[in-house]
Amino acid sequence: MIFQELISKNIPFAAWRMPGGNESFLTVQKKRDNQRIPLTELEFKSGFVVAPYASYLDGNLFLIEPDFQLRLSEAKEILQPWLVDIPSQEKQLGIKTVAIEHDSYIDKAGFLISEMQQEKAHKVVFSRVMHERLPEHFSPDDFFDLLESTYPRAFVYLFFLPGEGLWCGATPETLLSKTKGSFETMALAGTQLKPAQEAAPLIWEEKERQEQAYVTLFIDEQLNNLKIHSYDKKGPETVFAGQLAHLCTRFSIPEREVGNKAGLLIKALHPTPAVCGLPRKKAAELIRQTEIHSRSFYTGFLGPWQQQNVSQLFVNLRCAKILDSELELYVGGGLTADSVPEKEWQETQYKSRTMLSVLEKMRNFAP
Repeated sequence: MIFQELISKNIPFAAWRMPGGNESFLTVQKKRDNQRIPLTELEFKSGFVVAPYASYLDGNLFLIEPDFQLRLSEAKEILQPWLVDIPSQEKQLGIKTVAIEHDSYIDKAGFLISEMQQEKAHKVVFSRVMHERLPEHFSPDDFFDLLESTYPRAFVYLFFLPGEGLWCGATPETLLSKTKGSFETMALAGTQLKPAQEAAPLIWEEKERQEQAYVTLFIDEQLNNLKIHSYDKKGPETVFAGQLAHLCTRFSIPEREVGNKAGLLIKALHPTPAVCGLPRKKAAELIRQTEIHSRSFYTGFLGPWQQQNVSQLFVNLRCAKILDSELELYVGGGLTADSVPEKEWQETQYKSRTMLSVLEKMRNFAP
């Protein structure tokens, strides 16, 4: 129960496993104070990055410094001698956020759709918060184990920042990754349930295809604005994340094209139309007017940067904050002028299953 002990002592940490990976890692910071850095300095740093959605406004993010970089399987044995002399404190899990119920969601979604019908924006991503009671004797360690086994193809994580909370998630979307010789990003948009039969064909409606095209065009424009013109583009293709299917276009950019612009590239990409909308400035303004909650880390980005030979940042989708007795889920979807509020509500219900299905497994496995 290494996570419980770290939380009880208010020590920042992040546990994570890469998509398709067979090993999990733990990044632990010795200082109890959260470390914030400007996004543009990221290429000179290493550690686990946690950026709020609102980081596009102030340009800052959290960095969990890698004082310990461990395989999760060996973490308890290595950390226990260090932890034994650190006194426990009152744990700082953050505050509960207001949930949006059905009627309020329908009303607000209707307002946003009417704004787009008046051509004030092409797309706006509208989100909501929901709460689910945790099972008795809930363990973040066990929850992370179940998250890993349930979503082998997603980036799975659990991080803790004192005062900011304990967060977990399984996200399918890369914001930016750095591999030998190239950087990669993706346009991921459009959502439907995975067919019950593996061989059943998937039919994408024009609304989903248009939504995906908006995101792809946005990335093209951001790359061109940074004078990055030579890159490969593949897609759109269907990809799966748990019980959901999405449309995805992948971009591969030679490292020489990016040069020392990695921080600027991240700043240019976030927030993508997949989590904000288009035009980005107007969509962000409509989100501020309409959403009654702070998104906090939902639709921000996170991931290991220049540690364990990995530099990969993921858009923080399919995520939740773990409170004392509840799981606080964040879900959303892209609205356009053709959207139907009730259908969009159902899409957020589908997306909530990513985390709720793991909670249900935990209840079923309980003694």
